Amino acid sequence: MANTTEALRKVPLFASLSDKDLRSLAEAAHELTYEAGKSLTETDELGVTFFVVLEGEAEVSVGGEPRRRLGPGEYFGEMSIIDRSPRSADVSAATTLRCLVFAQWEFRPFLREHPDLAWAILENLVKRLREVEARLQAT
Repeated sequence: MANTTEALRKVPLFASLSDKDLRSLAEAAHELTYEAGKSLTETDELGVTFFVVLEGEAEVSVGGEPRRRLGPGEYFGEMSIIDRSPRSADVSAATTLRCLVFAQWEFRPFLREHPDLAWAILENLVKRLREVEARLQAT
């Protein structure tokens, strides 16, 4: 768990958490490694997991079109665990990928107890929404 706590400490999303809170979050984490090409999420599947990239890169695609790559410190899957709706993108391992994975039933209560963390996720969601809007306006 000490290694997981240290890994979480390096993720900007969790910067506001105390050592105690990081340890608590680390207890809920499952560290998994995926080989390049492995699908992690698929559009329209019900999502119950939230992923934080520790090492490697993940490819995000929508409708078969690559949209972005995620690297260490970035995360995905938060939308589905927040609103309990199907996934909006396909995500696969672009390289060997090491992630911390959190189940919805563990992460949602943690968010409720840590409004600064919930706010940071909201800020990132708004940023991504604005990026999508800008791309749509440019076409």
